[in-house]
This record gives sequence, C-alpha cells and structure tokens, in this order.
Amino acid sequence: MAAMSSSVAPSGVQSAPGFGFRLSPAWLHLTLHAIALWPQAGWMWTRLRDGSDDPLGVVAILALTLIVARHGTTLRRSPRPTWMLLATTLLLLAAFATRHLPPLFAALLGVLSLVAALAAWLPSGIARLPLAGLAVLGLPLISSLQFYAGYPLRIVTAELSARVLGAAGVAAERSGASMMVQGQLVIVDAPCSGVQLAWMAYFLACTLAALRDLPDRAFLLRLPLVGALVIVGNIVRNLVLVLLETRPGGLDDASHEAIGLTVLGVVCLLVLRWMRSGAFVEQRAAHAKEPDAAYRSRWMYGAAPALIAAALMAQAARQSTASAFAPRAESLGEWPALWDGMPLRPLALSAVERRFAQRFPGRIGRFDNGGRTVVLREIMAPTRMLHPAVDCYRGLGYEVGAPVLERDSRRRLWRCFVAERAGQRQRVCEQVVDDAGQTFTDASAWYWNALLGRSRGPWLAVTRAEAL
Repeated sequence: MAAMSSSVAPSGVQSAPGFGFRLSPAWLHLTLHAIALWPQAGWMWTRLRDGSDDPLGVVAILALTLIVARHGTTLRRSPRPTWMLLATTLLLLAAFATRHLPPLFAALLGVLSLVAALAAWLPSGIARLPLAGLAVLGLPLISSLQFYAGYPLRIVTAELSARVLGAAGVAAERSGASMMVQGQLVIVDAPCSGVQLAWMAYFLACTLAALRDLPDRAFLLRLPLVGALVIVGNIVRNLVLVLLETRPGGLDDASHEAIGLTVLGVVCLLVLRWMRSGAFVEQRAAHAKEPDAAYRSRWMYGAAPALIAAALMAQAARQSTASAFAPRAESLGEWPALWDGMPLRPLALSAVERRFAQRFPGRIGRFDNGGRTVVLREIMAPTRMLHPAVDCYRGLGYEVGAPVLERDSRRRLWRCFVAERAGQRQRVCEQVVDDAGQTFTDASAWYWNALLGRSRGPWLAVTRAEAL
C-alpha cells in the first residue's frame, strides 16, 4: 500500500522514487519524441566530429539534461494540450525543413519541439524560457553565427574602439572590419566579434535561471543587460589588444589569450552577479490546481497553419534572397593559365571536394603552382558555402595559428595563417576578388557586401598553401 500511495501527488503531478527515469507516460512520450529527431541529431553529431564548429554545444546539452533530470519525479500525469499541439507542429515542421531548408534551421525547429514537449509535462512554476535558451545554445551554431553576424559585430567593435581611442588622443580609424591605429593596420579577427563571449554569457544566464526557476518574465527583463555586458567587455578586450599590439614589440600569442580569458572571466562574473542580484527568484504564489482532464482552446488550432505558412515563406525567401540582392553573375570562362607568373597545372579534386562541388553555386579548381597548391573557387551568387579556409583546415584536423593580414609583392591583401598536422606545417593565405577588383579577406565581409549589392560578381576566391 505504501508503494502505491507514493506514486500519487497533488496538482496533477506524478512522483516516482529515485532520479525520475521510471517508465511513465511523460518519459515514454519524451523518449519517442527525441527518437523522432534522429536526422537532426545525426547532423549535430557530424558537425561535432568533423571539427568545423566549436564543441560548446555539448556543454549546453549536458546542462539541459541535468536540469531536466531534477524535475524527473515531478512530471504531470497528463500533458497540457496547448504545449502538446505546439510540440507536434514544430516536430512536423522540423521534418519538412530537413528536406527543404538548411540543416541548422531544421535542428532549431527540432530542439524547440522537444522543449515544447517537455513544457507540456512540467509542473507549474518551472521556468521554460531558460530551458529553450539552453536547447538553442546546444546547437552547433558558432561557425554560422561567425559567418552571418561576425562581420557586422566586428564593424561595431572596430568603430566604437576607434571612437574611444580617438577621444583618448590616439590616432585611430576604422578600415572595414579592421582598424588603422597610428598608421598601423590591426586586424579585428573572428574572436573580436564577441560571438563566443556572448555564447558563454547567455549560457551562464540560462543555466542559473533554470536552476533557480527564475520566472520567464523576469528572465526576459534581465537579458538586455547581459547583452550590454558582452558588448562592453568585447570593446574593452579589443582596446587593450589594439594598444598592446601596436607597440614596437607587438604582443605574443600567450598574452593575447590571457587577456581574452581575463575579459571573459570578468564578464561571466558580472553576468552571474546580475542574474543573482535583487529579488532573483520571487517564489511563485501557490498555483491553482490544474485539472487533469484535457481542456480545449479554439485559438490554439490556428497555430499549426500559421507556423506551416511561416516555414513555406522562409523557404521562398531563402530561394529568392540571392536574386533579390545580387543577380547571378556570368562565368569567368576558362581558368587562368598563369598565377603570379607561374603556370597553373590542374590537379584532381578529392572525393570530398567533388561532393562539395556538386552543391556549390559555381565551380572549383585545384592546381599546382610551382610547388604550392592553389584552389580557385568561382562564385556566381552570395552563398554560405564559401567556407573560410581556417574552418576547412580545422575540420581536417590541423592546428591553426592566429590569422594575420599581409600584402604580397604585388600589394594584394591576403589573410594568412599557419596550419600544422603530424609535424607538417603549411602557410595558407586566402582572398576573394570581385569583378571590379575589390578584395575581401574575410568570408563574412564578402557575403554581406555581395548580398547587399556593394560588390558584383562573379567572384574568385583564391586559397594558396605552401609547405614550410
């Protein structure tokens, strides 16, 4: 009798001994829902293994799993129908997106559907938005954020840093996404965009809010200051690095990393303090008992058509974006026979390169150029598939050094780095040149200028690699 009575709890909540993973309608449904997301899970696992993205998402998934496990013994006996309808709709949209939309968008719909399913079984008083935040942060999105948002964020960082230095009497001005400080060109690289700093700050905010059940409204009200702390911290970091790098002796890599970690630590401490300050958790008033019987709300049945229409509109927008801003360019014709005065001897593409070329909006050629390898990519329209060379080399298992901007003997600007694997070192340089001769050393900068019509195609992306 004692065992039977322990499984009954008030307010439509079920209780079970142990950690809460006893087979129950809630856990059975959540398990089946998770299994239905196997295409998205497979894509996320591939991104994790190929090294093309920072593995920070694993930390967010682990935190989300542990937080959900805390509520394993308090799940409801029956789900809320509104949340269940939302979860089912998002799951169907994720299945649709798997075939017709980018994998990241399909994975986003998938994890949100799982959070909605979880919300259907959670008891009242449990924060849901922080859980959704952790689910989104669990996606492999750092490299995508760097590609799409990195360039605008670096422009903001460089502009504000130049203004601060100018107010302090230091000759500084922004040059694209870089800075000219006292006549010296300083690169504002990908870490200076603040994407990783923002990820860490929001991860801490979501985790702390979820652990302490911060009400969703209070959580939303606290997020803007988290973003402000990230921006200020990123600008301070950039200012310190710029001032030290423009010294005659420059700045070594160890000091560069130490300054970045110090700023990261300070911002994280301020985020933790802000999320804990004041009346952080206002204990919710006792909620009225919710009936176990499924209730009906007519408005919720309009959610499915609206969401399906939104997905179709997103697909149409994706297909028309390139033509709306930058019409598809005409081909350059034959590959050049010479590069830097040396003949280009065609080389066969690898199996990976051939598969990639099938989906690439243009063409790819690989050549030997006097003992160094030159890869030419002709691009006909703005595309996310122009991956930075540093991402490709990391995906191949190389250790990659910090990139620098260099001009060659012909005054052409290149973005260069050193890649090392199994004791072999290569110097890799890359640039993108448009039809008017304008040069870009950053894929994100090229994408936005091409998309907004500030640069016309066809574009030629050049990557050269030579052994050291």
